[in-house]
Amino acid sequence: MNSVSATANSTGIATSTLPNFLTNRNFAINMFLFGAWFLSIPFVVHSTVAGADFIADGQASHPVFGQEGNLTAFYLMAWHMVFGAMMNFIAPYQVYLGLTHKKKTWHKYIGMSTIAIAFFGAMVGSLYFSLYYDINIQNASVAPYRGIPPFVFQPGTIYGVVMFYVIYKVVQSLVLRDFKTHKEWAIRLFILAIGSWLNRVEVGLWATAGLAIGSDALPEPIVMRTINGWGFYIIPMVIYEVYLRLGRRGAFKKLPAYAPFVASVTGLSILAVGSVVFVAMSYMR
Repeated sequence: MNSVSATANSTGIATSTLPNFLTNRNFAINMFLFGAWFLSIPFVVHSTVAGADFIADGQASHPVFGQEGNLTAFYLMAWHMVFGAMMNFIAPYQVYLGLTHKKKTWHKYIGMSTIAIAFFGAMVGSLYFSLYYDINIQNASVAPYRGIPPFVFQPGTIYGVVMFYVIYKVVQSLVLRDFKTHKEWAIRLFILAIGSWLNRVEVGLWATAGLAIGSDALPEPIVMRTINGWGFYIIPMVIYEVYLRLGRRGAFKKLPAYAPFVASVTGLSILAVGSVVFVAMSYMR
């Protein structure tokens, strides 16, 4: 394959010459999927270990399990952690298989597994928030949860409801064999699948902003918790919706060929900063 790629105008004259990987849309997408998968590994490992530890013996070092409260709720949270980690781990690969049309049998069975894991993960997560005592949030002795109003945790329940609806649309579009719509809903499910990790990325980005401009210049922590509580899944869902609507209007037709690569690098850079800073914060605690 030639190492350079040229774009031409209507006269056939080459207007730019770039390496193929800079202008290959599939390369940009695959790079983003792999980068998101790789950056989320620390979260996947931590979530799996913490959740499995509590499931095994009813005890774990994670702060959420160090409070008084409904034991059933904490078991639900433990399973939510395990299911969420599994979903986060396999979802990028599932999207890769779907977009590249490779290993269709794998795509079928991994897709079925992803839907099942997403359903049970959303179910136990929603039940957890419905059983979790508000007083534990208000008067928690564990620092990360001390004095947090209950409404900060309510988005978690809505997150489960959104997950149920998206799962339904994924299955419905597949049954109707509307593969274009199925792809769009499958990507929405991917966004939700990595949502718990994106929540941590947002915390890392907030901390980075605090270091850059000074923590005193940022809003109160309760504002950050509220924005993050809703934003970790609403913000990326809105971004994707805007992308779809602009694409249907032909807004991207005149963009340069390297635009997907730039968008991928930009997105990965944001994810990398948030993820690395959050991991560093976790080790410093």
